[in-house]
Amino acid sequence: MKFGENLQKLRKEKGISQEQLAEQLGVTRQSVSKWESGASYPEMDKIVALCNMFHCDLDVLINKDVMEERERKDASGVVKNLLQSAADYVKKTIYLFERKSFKDIIKMCAQILIIIGVILCFSIPFMLLKDIVVSLFYTGDNWFSIFFSHFWEFIFNASYAILAIATFLYIFKVKFLDGEEIVEIMEEDNNHVEEKDNSSKEENAKSVSEKQKVKVVRVKENNFSLLDLLSKAITVCLKCILFFFLIPIVIGTVFDVVGLVILIALIFRGLFLIGPILLLLGIAVFAIVVIEVIFDFIFNLKFSKRRVIITILSSIVVSAIGIGLSIWYFLNLNVIYDVPEEFRSASQEEVYSMSDDFYIDYYDHGNTEFIVDDSMTNQVRVRIDYYPIANDVRLVEDNHEVYLDFKVVESLNIKDITDSIIRDLKHNKLHTYDQLGRVSMTITTSQDNINKMQDNYDKHYYSGWDYEDEDEGE
Repeated sequence: MKFGENLQKLRKEKGISQEQLAEQLGVTRQSVSKWESGASYPEMDKIVALCNMFHCDLDVLINKDVMEERERKDASGVVKNLLQSAADYVKKTIYLFERKSFKDIIKMCAQILIIIGVILCFSIPFMLLKDIVVSLFYTGDNWFSIFFSHFWEFIFNASYAILAIATFLYIFKVKFLDGEEIVEIMEEDNNHVEEKDNSSKEENAKSVSEKQKVKVVRVKENNFSLLDLLSKAITVCLKCILFFFLIPIVIGTVFDVVGLVILIALIFRGLFLIGPILLLLGIAVFAIVVIEVIFDFIFNLKFSKRRVIITILSSIVVSAIGIGLSIWYFLNLNVIYDVPEEFRSASQEEVYSMSDDFYIDYYDHGNTEFIVDDSMTNQVRVRIDYYPIANDVRLVEDNHEVYLDFKVVESLNIKDITDSIIRDLKHNKLHTYDQLGRVSMTITTSQDNINKMQDNYDKHYYSGWDYEDEDEGE
């Protein structure tokens, strides 16, 4: 029964009726109807003709589902077909220039320059659209704005370049290559020319030594249509944009899957975050389906619409449940604006002698506190508090100046921080860790010394600014 079903599918796919198929095969319409219903089978020569007509294998036509086999063939042979098409394109182009006269080549090059000029004119609205889209993502000089601005600039520039090249190649093919057809015929010794017939291969094989293959160029009717060109150009442009749009989707899917794996691994440590797990799972499934649909559209592959719709709806439902559970969980989370107790702070304290030009560089430290102790008239006590897990600092005195010397922490213990976060989440609380980088300075001395140190500090850092202001005033 496979043959009859396949024949009916192929005939409807090609858009011909039973009468038209019967006329092409030289049989009656009733014969075609019996073939499709399975009441009878055609002769072998008719089956071979059907294979040639619908471009399918004999075994597939008789024994297998032709649509499923065609999908497999399309999916596996897309690269091979692209390479073969490119090779045929180059071969036809070379033969075109070999056959043309010098005058015809000059004329053809002039037409090509006009086509290129028209294509370049279309870059103006394309670039205006690029500026509009890029301006939507520009929110200032920050990493988000810079990244997405450059990303969309690359998307539009690459899309226009691919679209322009594809449009030119298509116009060149329709205008010049498709206007001629190269046909191989057999020429006899008496210069009698007859076309090679596939149905009489055995008879021609006997006289092949008496005949010679020659190439004949037939000029075909040029059906160049601007509407077809625009529709194909828009399709190619859309495919290019979707292809580049796949890049952030694929990257986001990879990060989503990594986050999902991390959350699943946390289950073995006693932390079961069902809401975020369902949310990331739904997003991952949705993204994978979107990638499949875009990929199938770009390469003209077929997919099950019913399966795609069901999968997308299921992923949306799972993501919605995950969002609801995540919101409920985080609303019940107790946020503590402090560093966990297990991260112990360290302190350093030094006492310096007060002099007329002594000062402390406290400009870069927002957590500086002055304590007045009038008994310390000749001394200044400086204390710093910090967290060694994130900072390595020390007090340095250089030429009546005291400042903090920061060193890079060679190995930040991420495991300790991760363990602390997991312990917090198990107890529905979360500490803030932004204070780990805080360095607080406490300066204790008399009020007169504090005023003198501040004056010395201002003279050291702002004296140059005063000179510049005076120069500008003059």
